[in-house]
Amino acid sequence: MNQPLLDIQEVDASYGPIQALNQVSMHIHQGEIVTLVGANGAGKSTLLMSLFGNPGVTRGEIHFDGTALTSQPGHKIASLGIALVPEGRHVFAQMSVEENLIMGTTPIGTKHVHEDLEKMYELFPILEERKQQNASTLSGGEQQMLAIARGLMSRPRLLLLDEPSLGLAPIVVQQIFSILKEVASGGMTIFLVEQNVHHALKLANRGYVMANGRIKLGGTGTELLSNREVREAYMGG
Repeated sequence: MNQPLLDIQEVDASYGPIQALNQVSMHIHQGEIVTLVGANGAGKSTLLMSLFGNPGVTRGEIHFDGTALTSQPGHKIASLGIALVPEGRHVFAQMSVEENLIMGTTPIGTKHVHEDLEKMYELFPILEERKQQNASTLSGGEQQMLAIARGLMSRPRLLLLDEPSLGLAPIVVQQIFSILKEVASGGMTIFLVEQNVHHALKLANRGYVMANGRIKLGGTGTELLSNREVREAYMGG
């Protein structure tokens, strides 16, 4: 198989004296949806943030398309083609929906902005309806859609999503995962961090289970969904 797009090898990372990641290894190939699942506090979000150097990696290596990330500043990493949709959405509350989307072009400039705005409005029709509203007036689900669309405006090669279902009603969660499936069908490579194990593993080609800063299991989404240990620990049996 070809070289992975993202390759994480034996990574340790710490917050001061607290070791948050311990010998974490995983990989993602171009065009895959890979999910990292586990309980709150397992280290999932820490792994995502370690790609951008916060926390810094104390041991091991992270490569994106052959480029070592551990020696790169955060803005340079974004310019390589990695977009992060953070936990909690973090939209620009006092800016309009459309202004938020335009902010997503920061790593690449505005050459394709009009074309890409049209694509986002096709993918997220509610955002076109709300495009002149301040982001603070949107519902939680609409803000999550805006955060995803803002990430896509940078035309990333790898889209990182940190807990996109957090705090959303079940019907909205279904909408979000349906949209992610559509995004992936266009060839987007997605690394999804999620507590909603059922939805995440149904969507993913492959998945990893993390606990206490370590990778405990790996396999296809179907394999992990049918794994008794996973079902009992994260899906109520």
